[in-house]
Amino acid sequence: MTGVIPITVVSVGPEEEKLVLEVLRSGHLAQGPVVEEFESRFAAAHDVGHAVAVNNGTSALVATLEALGIGPGDEVITSPFTFGATLNAILESGATARFADIDENCCLDPDATEHLIGPRTRVIMPVHLYGLPADMPRFERLAAEHGLGLVEDAAQAHGARVGGRAVGSFGIGCFSFYATKNITSGEGGMVTTNDEEVADRLRVLRNQGMRARYQYELAGHNYRLTDLQAAIALPHLLRLGAVNDSRRANAA
Repeated sequence: MTGVIPITVVSVGPEEEKLVLEVLRSGHLAQGPVVEEFESRFAAAHDVGHAVAVNNGTSALVATLEALGIGPGDEVITSPFTFGATLNAILESGATARFADIDENCCLDPDATEHLIGPRTRVIMPVHLYGLPADMPRFERLAAEHGLGLVEDAAQAHGARVGGRAVGSFGIGCFSFYATKNITSGEGGMVTTNDEEVADRLRVLRNQGMRARYQYELAGHNYRLTDLQAAIALPHLLRLGAVNDSRRANAA
C-alpha cells in the first residue's frame, strides 16, 4: 500500500545491541538479573514500591485480576473504547464486563462509571488510551468510597502523569512492551503496585505457582519475562523522557 504514514518506528540502537550481547554471553537467557534491574528502574520511574515483569500486557491484566481474586459472579467496569485485550482479560477471569461511557478525552467517564456500580462490582478498570490518562483522582476516590479494586490499563501510557503522579501508581498499573509502545521488548508487560501482598502473589503466579524452585503454593502460569527481552527494554526505559517529549511535540 502506498501513501501510508507509519504511526511508529521501532528504534533499536547500540545500547540494546550491547546489552543483548552481554546477556547472550552470560548464558543466563531466562528471567534473571536484567529483569530485576528493569523492574527496579520501572518502579522508580512510576513512583511505586513494586514492579513485576510478565511476558505481555494481556498477562499483566489477567494476572492482576487473578491476584485480586476476581472470578465468576464479579463485575468489572471498563471502557468500551479500547483494545480487545482489556475485555479478554476480564472474560478470562470469568467475571462480567460492564461498559461505562467515555468522556471527551476518549477515556472512561467517572460519572458514567459511578452509575454502574452495584453489589457485584469488584473492580474499576480505566484505560489510558493513546497515552492520555483517565481522570485517576476521581477514580481513586470512587474506588475508595465503594471498596473496589482499581486496575489501570496503562498499556499505552508509560511515563504519563496526572497532577504530578505517574499512571500505575493510583491503583494497580498494567503496562505493555509490544513493539509499538513507548518502551518495547517486542513482547512483554509489567504490573506496578504499592501493595506488597499483591506484588508477592503476582510473582508466584507468573512462576508456575512456585515461590522457590519446585515448591508450589498455588496453580500458576508461565508469565515470565526473559533477560533477553529486558535487555531490549531497559535502554528504552532510560530514554523514556525524551521519547515522550518527542511524541508530545509530534502530537502538538
